[in-house]
Amino acid sequence: MKKTLLITLVLTLVAVLQPAWAATTIELVPSSRVILKITADMTIDQIIQRIYPKDRDLWPQIKEKLIETNPNSFMQYSDRLIPGTRLKLVDIKRILEQEELLPKIRVGYVARMEGQVIARDPNGRVQQLQINSQIFEGDRIETEMGARIQILMDDGAEVFLKEDSVLKISEYVITDGYGKESSSILDLLRGGLRKITGSIGASAFANYQLQTGLATIGIRGTEYVLKLCKLDDCTQTVSRNDPDAKLHAAVLQGGITLTTDDDVQILLAMGEYGTATTETLVIEEAIPVPVGFLNAEEIQQFNATEPRRQQPEQKSSNAWMWVVGLLLLAAGL
Repeated sequence: MKKTLLITLVLTLVAVLQPAWAATTIELVPSSRVILKITADMTIDQIIQRIYPKDRDLWPQIKEKLIETNPNSFMQYSDRLIPGTRLKLVDIKRILEQEELLPKIRVGYVARMEGQVIARDPNGRVQQLQINSQIFEGDRIETEMGARIQILMDDGAEVFLKEDSVLKISEYVITDGYGKESSSILDLLRGGLRKITGSIGASAFANYQLQTGLATIGIRGTEYVLKLCKLDDCTQTVSRNDPDAKLHAAVLQGGITLTTDDDVQILLAMGEYGTATTETLVIEEAIPVPVGFLNAEEIQQFNATEPRRQQPEQKSSNAWMWVVGLLLLAAGL
């Protein structure tokens, strides 16, 4: 029983350690270090043991490499050193083999951009983006101060990432008919964006989410703006883990839902503005959108939607004016 347990333990350790061994390639290369004069009492084995004490498993290869590198320092067909000669040592070069890179799945491309913008892929590689650069699933798009980018997604959606912002393309799948297997899951990690949804967002079956850490946005075809601000000061952008982070959301077209982790949900219609924190989820009707939240183009578009929200009241007022007019006319008659 004990023997079986010991064998199992050894096999487990081998399985765990094997990737580490396989991840490193050893190469022995000539060194700048030299023993200037070999004395009669020196042997190659003693030299190796003294200079490479921690590399016992490599001693045979080191010996072979030393003989190959110093043919004139050894007696012919022997590993015996020739006294008075010099011995050039070798260095152990450990090369970490490149891990198998994850496959890259294209999700869109850069349509417009200003300033410095990078994409950081799941393999840790960083690409400086430019017009027509491809964007892939798993990429983290990062804009510097004063930079912005427009990404055209393969389902026709458009993402306008604002300055000092970070967006991760967490999942993006297109299937025939944009059915339930299709998905677009984006993570706003910092800053803000404007989003025009495409075919995935318009589908009643596909999985569409834009996660912000404070609320998840779900829609069915719309255009909206989000920004993570330092409370109500939207001249300062923050990451979603900042204790003062507050999400500001405005709908320019269509409608969106904001849902918290506790399944509290509000619906924002066109022309409406709402906010979310770790404690509240509110449709803001009494206060204007803060400075720094919307750019000039978005402000103009947002303000143009306000009269539409007032139309029912205007119609009611017009109806009363007609009634009053008719009463005055009747009194005059």
